[in-house]
Amino acid sequence: MITVLSLIIALSILVFVHEFGHFFAAKRSGVVVEEFGMGYPPRLLTLWRGRGEIVIDGKKIVIPRRFNLPEGLRARALVTYETATDDKGKLILTRIQDVDPASPDAVTASYVELLAPGTIYSINAIPFGGFTKMLGEEDPTFPGSLASKNKRTRILVLVAGAGMNLLTAVLFFALAYGIGVPAAADPENAVIREVVAGSPAEMAGLQPDDVVVQAGDTPILTMEDLQVYTQAHLGQEMVLTVQRDGATLTISVVPRANPPQGQGAMGVLLDRRTTVKQYVWYEALWAGLKETAAMCFATVTFPVQLIRGLIPADLARPVGPVGVGQIVGDAVQSSLKMGWWYPVLLIMGSLSVAVAMTNLLPLPGLDGGRILFVAVEAIRGKRIDPAREGLVHLIGMLLLVALMFVLIWQDLVNPLPSINWGGF
Repeated sequence: MITVLSLIIALSILVFVHEFGHFFAAKRSGVVVEEFGMGYPPRLLTLWRGRGEIVIDGKKIVIPRRFNLPEGLRARALVTYETATDDKGKLILTRIQDVDPASPDAVTASYVELLAPGTIYSINAIPFGGFTKMLGEEDPTFPGSLASKNKRTRILVLVAGAGMNLLTAVLFFALAYGIGVPAAADPENAVIREVVAGSPAEMAGLQPDDVVVQAGDTPILTMEDLQVYTQAHLGQEMVLTVQRDGATLTISVVPRANPPQGQGAMGVLLDRRTTVKQYVWYEALWAGLKETAAMCFATVTFPVQLIRGLIPADLARPVGPVGVGQIVGDAVQSSLKMGWWYPVLLIMGSLSVAVAMTNLLPLPGLDGGRILFVAVEAIRGKRIDPAREGLVHLIGMLLLVALMFVLIWQDLVNPLPSINWGGF
């Protein structure tokens, strides 16, 4: 249940933020946004509809929120209409009727130059993220459509979703640094994380979370100090000074010269002692910015690092929704157990970068694919046929959906290993 809820909440936040970036940039650029929805259709509830605008014969006229436009009304239509003037001198639409160009009334009818009926804000049935429905994303014939704008505006609107995800990643990372990130303690000492059943360590009374600070007369400042000391005293009694729950204990243990395979001489799993370092807000913000930039750089250089063997092939596998849910679920469970939200914030920041960089890939159906078409248009000096571009994006989207199902199957038959946050 935690995994499922974590997946829904995480994807909803990241997709909603992404779509809000498109929405904000489109509104600022004069693109007609027909609907901004939370979740995916079918629509459950219309929250409200914003005030619209219609331009008739060069006059800007406000469309009231509750005004019902004739069904199918579009820009370039012939209409008859009436207006009123509000206390600020703006024209308010009070009546409008479309006119058949072949009818006698067409002679006195007026021409609709632009129609922005007002953005519908809705709640939809499928609880993942949201969507921004813009007028004419591939059709430049409609005034106010995305495709009718110049190349710079189209690229700005298309890249705004990924840009908002990157800003969100900076925020998540900054919050993580603000509440505290793991850092090596000074001195680091050696922390016992696990004790093997039946081992000399268990028989001597060592327990998980014991901190070894001294062995004989030798101070243990790091994990490596204890490992070196143990190897020098195989088969001999060692007297360890251990800190446990604020108390200092002395425990004698004899490390094995020939331990079973996969076990150490004492039979313990060691870790470094860590502490939590908190950053003031401006340091946290700067650290979040650097973390985001580093992840973007790592993503861009990933293919080169993989080819050069710097990244193991088993770590290069793509992850689908099920794997993402498992990762976020592990982080949520660890955060609830430790009472520390660093794991969740770190994962959310990382996923936000992943969403941004994935959407910028030059693949049909993604924002990067649409940007690629704008770039090709700039090189050719003319627009690619909108119908052909739309078909390419449709095929690309179908292939991406098919890939998603393949990744879901992979995540189910070959689950990711759980992330152990306990080391922090």
